[in-house]
Amino acid sequence: MMNEQGLESIAVIGDEETCTGFRLAGVKTVFALKGTDASKKLEEIVDAGLAGVVIINEKIVPELDWRLRKKMERIAKPVIIAVPDKGGPSAEVESLKSMIAKALGFELLK
Repeated sequence: MMNEQGLESIAVIGDEETCTGFRLAGVKTVFALKGTDASKKLEEIVDAGLAGVVIINEKIVPELDWRLRKKMERIAKPVIIAVPDKGGPSAEVESLKSMIAKALGFELLK
């Protein structure tokens, strides 16, 4: 979805600390959610096209429904980026990096 400046909007789904950081950076669409609530919100954003970029906590990825994970592999938009929480990166990062590379056609993070 485009904002009034014609830019793709950004949505964030994550823990309180991550959401607070992105709010301070100016992101307005922020959801402090965990578990199935986070998964449902991500699916809602993807299905409705509510954002061009969705930033999620890495710890949410293993909790996602397998159907949603498959959908994430197939779509190019929105771009879904997993970021570590204050505990640091998890082992799930590598598979998400490959999903992003597949969606974009090149590796975003090295």
